[in-house]
Amino acid sequence: MKIQNMKKITTALLLTFITTSVTFSQEYGCFDFIWEGSTVGDRFIPKVALNVPVTVDDLPHAFTMQLDLGAVTTELYGNSFKPYIDAYPALAEKIDSSKTFTINGEKNVKFAEMKLKMGQVEFENINIGLYAGYGNPLTADSIKTKNSKHIGTIAPDLFQDKILIIDYPNKRICLYEELPNEYSNLDFQDMLLENGRIMLPFNIDDKDEMLMFDTGSSIFSLLTVKNNAKLISDGKIADSLIVNSWGNALPVYGSKLTIDVKFGSRSLPTELVYFLDNPQFEAGFKQMGIWGITGNAYFSSNTIIIDYRNKKIAVK
Repeated sequence: MKIQNMKKITTALLLTFITTSVTFSQEYGCFDFIWEGSTVGDRFIPKVALNVPVTVDDLPHAFTMQLDLGAVTTELYGNSFKPYIDAYPALAEKIDSSKTFTINGEKNVKFAEMKLKMGQVEFENINIGLYAGYGNPLTADSIKTKNSKHIGTIAPDLFQDKILIIDYPNKRICLYEELPNEYSNLDFQDMLLENGRIMLPFNIDDKDEMLMFDTGSSIFSLLTVKNNAKLISDGKIADSLIVNSWGNALPVYGSKLTIDVKFGSRSLPTELVYFLDNPQFEAGFKQMGIWGITGNAYFSSNTIIIDYRNKKIAVK
């Protein structure tokens, strides 16, 4: 998305920002998140998704969206959001076929000039994708109930040029214009951004490798492809499960690590490296220039500080 060169020009209570494509009523502040558990195979995993309570366009309904820093475009799920489009004609009028995004090889349209609020943070006049045919279908009757409905994904397009802090122990996320002093002495590492997604330098078996940091991958500390995993493990299958990736069922296998993994000066304890035996993913990893993926599991007892503007990241 398009958040560039933000400058605070009013008081701490009333903020107005100038951007090239989007304006905000209050783009900095904090909001809480909720761990969503799920049964994967024959086991219950308590921290599968990091969900954020949101309101959309001031609709009188409670929603959640998943924070997924491995995604590209903030989007609403077509199946889940359809009853709201039907119930509120003003939403349908905001669908702009001239604005599109592509996911899983399919082109989708976007809503224009939408409002999205998370706790203290409110984004106004933003474009939000509409992912056709995706999400759990909701009925017209179901939207009348008061329980929260899961309707979409929050992607890093909202956070470019900002400081994003994920406080895992306190289940809280904050957005800042400048780095708070309490984090200034941390050991910041360089990171790369590809379409807004974070690529981190890990030291794996004394070799520097790039991993994508994906908050949508909460189960695995270390996920790669088979050819990489066999070089750093005992090669025996110690675990296996089927995971869902954007509607696709993927078998994932785990083998015992036999080497050390570090991020900066921090040793990262883990017992297993998980891998996909999938040529499509192997080709995709090579195309992206990454060794694999890391997610929330490595850092669930820590706070992550992501400086999108200066392309730096630290762990507290």
